[in-house]
Amino acid sequence: MSYSHFYIRHLRVLLKGAPVYDQLFHRGVNIIRGENGSGKSTIADFIFYILGGEFDNWKSAAGNCSEVQAEVVTQGGVLTLRREIGRAQTPMKVFFGPMTEAAQHGLNGWETYPIRRSESRESFSQVLFRASGIPEAQSQGAANITMNQLLRLLYSDQRTPAAFLFRFEPFDTREIREAVGDLICGLSVYELYEIELSLRDLDKQFDEKNRRFAALLNALPHDELFWQAEAIDIRLSELSNEYERLTSEIDNVDDLINGREVQDFLRAKRKSSDDLRKDRMQITLNEQNIHINNLETSDLFSFVSYLEELIEKLPRAQASSSIIGNIDFTHCPACLAPLSGSQGPHHCVLCGTETDPEQERSRYLQIKMDLDIQVRESRQLLEEKRRSSADIERELRRQRREYQEKLSEYTVRYQISTSPRDSFVAERYQRLGQIDRERMELSRLREKALEIAALSAEKAALQEKINRLKDRQKALQMLSEQRRRQALTRVSDTARAILRDDLDRQDEFRNARSVEVSFGDNSVLVDGELNFAESSNVIVKNAAIVSLLLAATQDEKFNHPRFALLDNIEDKGMEQDRSHNFQEIILRASDSAKLNHQIIFTTSMLNPSLDEEKYVIGPHYSHENRTLSIRPPAVA
Repeated sequence: MSYSHFYIRHLRVLLKGAPVYDQLFHRGVNIIRGENGSGKSTIADFIFYILGGEFDNWKSAAGNCSEVQAEVVTQGGVLTLRREIGRAQTPMKVFFGPMTEAAQHGLNGWETYPIRRSESRESFSQVLFRASGIPEAQSQGAANITMNQLLRLLYSDQRTPAAFLFRFEPFDTREIREAVGDLICGLSVYELYEIELSLRDLDKQFDEKNRRFAALLNALPHDELFWQAEAIDIRLSELSNEYERLTSEIDNVDDLINGREVQDFLRAKRKSSDDLRKDRMQITLNEQNIHINNLETSDLFSFVSYLEELIEKLPRAQASSSIIGNIDFTHCPACLAPLSGSQGPHHCVLCGTETDPEQERSRYLQIKMDLDIQVRESRQLLEEKRRSSADIERELRRQRREYQEKLSEYTVRYQISTSPRDSFVAERYQRLGQIDRERMELSRLREKALEIAALSAEKAALQEKINRLKDRQKALQMLSEQRRRQALTRVSDTARAILRDDLDRQDEFRNARSVEVSFGDNSVLVDGELNFAESSNVIVKNAAIVSLLLAATQDEKFNHPRFALLDNIEDKGMEQDRSHNFQEIILRASDSAKLNHQIIFTTSMLNPSLDEEKYVIGPHYSHENRTLSIRPPAVA
């Protein structure tokens, strides 16, 4: 059997070494029946606990017990489990063999595993996952899916509200629920998760190398010649050859210098002096141009500010004119002669000429447009002046640098040296010094070029790996989405059939078109609705849990362990006939399953047709005959 599965074959609860519960289970339907309060839920809690559930809310009778044991049949073989009754994180002892063989070994042969993974030890979840054929988390990052998280989807207990699909847990996240659901449905959740973590780490590495790569490029000269170590090696070889030639000329200076060199020396000195003077004049001219540009820029800036101030004041002047209106003059401003009476509101108060209000507004508009044009042109001119100043400054820096180089050469050749021979030697020594400095700089650049080449290769390798992982991620996502739809469609069809077979108590169930199991939302929706009568909510929840198992018995691609534990099929005021009907639904579905599985449920209202040895586990429990046969202390 290659599909993942496990089932309990033997369950035993001990008190001080003596069994207080000892029953055999089987494949298919297992029913624990008895009166309310007889301890059926306690046995369900023990099953949850021995399979790796994190549980410590023990009832008084269960809390007094010392240990629970179970023989579990898995795809890979039989395991015997022992776990002391204690805290949620109590470790698990595992014997690889049946319970009878484990009893013969005493304390030998048992391995202890923590419930959760640690750096130094595998967890019990990994052991049971591996034995059952369920894909296990391969790294610490994906280790959130444990047996406890898996069992929360397999165990329908009485403490959890019926509207919740997963067993209640205080510290629950949507991501964990979705991961558990995807795992159950047969998706490659671990590989996808690992790819996501790897991509996150690779992107971080790539960004770091890219920043280093950009920083190195910025530190190199703009000439691409110096970005490659091969080109730098060629330049270093040329400098070495020139260095050897200059050294040889210095050694043979007397053979190379003759009398005619004196005149050449003087002519070259005069020419160098003239060139320096011309360069100095050009530098002075550019400095003056920059100064003039700066003054003009300052004037333009002030002029633009003035125009912008006028533009800002113009609307206020227009508004003031419209509010105040014409000034009523009684005497001529020039000769102070009395003026005749006004001819009306739209006439000049002095000459009486007729005025047009629309023309007045047009003049204000024309003034505003003229000011806008002047501001725009002034700003363009200001920008041109700034660009011109920047160009002149760049040229000035170049001229000053070249002037200093020529001045240094002139000083060495013609001011320090007093003869052609001295100038000849000094010139070559100066060049040797330049070569030494250039070779040192080139050696530094070569190291950076080699580092750039190495970083470029590392970036290419990282990018190739990122692309490969992204391609794999995209393919897995497509396959996962296809698998998710296929699995949940099968679950929906199965749950819909179960709800239609329910007694006629909820109108929505009779003609249900879809049952949506939402792992992330921790809910089950029937045709998009989830608010039903409480007893109907119990039916919906158990139908979803059973449907996940039954779908897995029809499709081997599910990673479901083909196991379900139901302790609330009669919760929330369930009537007896409806409970009997639901028990028959479970039995019929189990009988039609293609693959081996195990369904354990508890009931206080057993359907009489199921009261057969092949279904029931143990006797009918009561308050006098409880599941845990713990005798009360003797009364004196």
